[in-house]
Amino acid sequence: MNAFVLAAGFGKRMGSLTQNTPKPLLQIQSITLLDYALYLLHIWKIQKVWVNAHYLGEQILNHVKNFTGFPIEVSIEKDKILGTAGGIRTALPQDHFSEPILLINPDTLFFPNPEFTPKQNLATGIKIHLYLLPIPEGENYTQISIGKDGALEFGKGEFYYIGLSVIDPSCLSKLEKNQYYDLSDTFRECAKKGEITGEIFPGEVFDLGTKELWETYQSKDIFGSHLINIKSFLSRTNMT
Repeated sequence: MNAFVLAAGFGKRMGSLTQNTPKPLLQIQSITLLDYALYLLHIWKIQKVWVNAHYLGEQILNHVKNFTGFPIEVSIEKDKILGTAGGIRTALPQDHFSEPILLINPDTLFFPNPEFTPKQNLATGIKIHLYLLPIPEGENYTQISIGKDGALEFGKGEFYYIGLSVIDPSCLSKLEKNQYYDLSDTFRECAKKGEITGEIFPGEVFDLGTKELWETYQSKDIFGSHLINIKSFLSRTNMT
């Protein structure tokens, strides 16, 4: 299975933290957000990865240029940001639109249970499968409900999308390259057609998408016993 890391942003939500560094390259316990995502993809036996980038995208390209864990292609959206769906549609080669691909958002640190592996295939007639968790108290995430056979409905419910999913890229094939599109629109369209499912993510997540959240976790031992394995992986793959 292949994967796509959604790493394109404007570099604004983190304030001064991203003045000279794109958010995916910010470090927590000396590990960049992007590197941790690559570590998880290694654990899940991903074969090839695409990464899209916008703000300070050349830094991301240079960061992974010597990586040996698996092939990585970086798509820099230089002129304008293309959104989550537009970025995938533009960067992913047409010959890879016939098989499911794993999407991961490096803004979130995922800590799955040891037995967890993302879905390798989608059920017949299903285009997208999302991983969800209950909405934390006081948070304003898009509400999602899980119905029969994992069918999803948006706009109500107690769950939210955590930024990890499996998608059949063919659901994006009608979009134009180099144009802005948001995946949330695709999610809702597929929901209306009964083509999207979801399940509860078996583990914990830490959302680091804002400066306030980032500062909350800076003083914590986020990776714990995993830190040694992460650093070993990065050393073996020429990332340190």
